[in-house]
Amino acid sequence: MKQINDLDLKNWRNYLNDIVVDSLWLSEKKKNDGKFIIPKRESLRLPDSDFHGCFIPEIPYQFIKRFTREGETVWDCFAGSGTTKYVADVLHRNCICNDILPVRDFVVKADTRSFILQNSVQLIIMHPPYWNIVKFSEESADGSNCSSLENYLLWFEECVRNVVKFLDKGRFLILVCGNIYKDGEELTLGVWCKDVVRKYGFRLRSHIIKDYGETKGGEKNYYLNYYRCLKNHYNFFYGDNIFLLRKE
Repeated sequence: MKQINDLDLKNWRNYLNDIVVDSLWLSEKKKNDGKFIIPKRESLRLPDSDFHGCFIPEIPYQFIKRFTREGETVWDCFAGSGTTKYVADVLHRNCICNDILPVRDFVVKADTRSFILQNSVQLIIMHPPYWNIVKFSEESADGSNCSSLENYLLWFEECVRNVVKFLDKGRFLILVCGNIYKDGEELTLGVWCKDVVRKYGFRLRSHIIKDYGETKGGEKNYYLNYYRCLKNHYNFFYGDNIFLLRKE
């Protein structure tokens, strides 16, 4: 099978401090020796952004390096503030970015359910808006605006049905999606979205858990949420799901 990256596997030890194969990602080191601690890479510092749902550069960094070669193309079909594009530039990959509410000039205004590419891509990164969390707009194309969970999953399947047509066989789709609370119940939104992708000829190769790390609100929100957990009989979320799915 043709190698899908530029890694020198004869000298695999050179990547021990750079590329991670652990399935638990932590944002700081406490009593977790041997676990992957998310690094703060100076080369991946992003412009300041107040964009809701912005994910850390380490996510695209790891999978662009592992699952593409220099000069190949990555498609971020929910591009948001453009994190993937900044990382792809550093790693010398091409990047296609689209979003229905673009906030960067390099992000194409387009609906993922119908956006047509001119050529195939070698990696897809999907970080969809969550249902029932932050409402980004009133547009029907906006998944965060779906009237029900059932409609959200139908919307997401329309997105998947379109994007997978442009991914080369044997290449990877990275899905980043966590859980949500609704009406006193924890809903495994990311797992259900992963199952939608699997319907289109994909196999799940890995499931990574990344803790949320530092979030807006800091210590004040931590203690407020701690109180709510005690009062309402639930626990903190474990973090984000990152699913590595391969097109068979």
